[in-house]
Amino acid sequence: MISIDFSWFALLYVGAGSALIFGLWIFYENRDKRVYQAARERVTFHCIKCGELYTDSRQKEVSPCPQCGFENARLKF
Repeated sequence: MISIDFSWFALLYVGAGSALIFGLWIFYENRDKRVYQAARERVTFHCIKCGELYTDSRQKEVSPCPQCGFENARLKF
């Protein structure tokens, strides 16, 4: 049977636990970026013709209203 000191066993145990927590942290951080990045890159528009509030992608400065089709500029805060 392999004899191992308690200090080495504790070091391996803590190291494995730290590696597991670090791995889960990296996994969920990347998952968060993939899943929620599309929602973060949306901007709000307000139609001045019909009063509709809607969102569209961040790259657009002007977007047509889905209700009436009027071209609106993005809201800036």
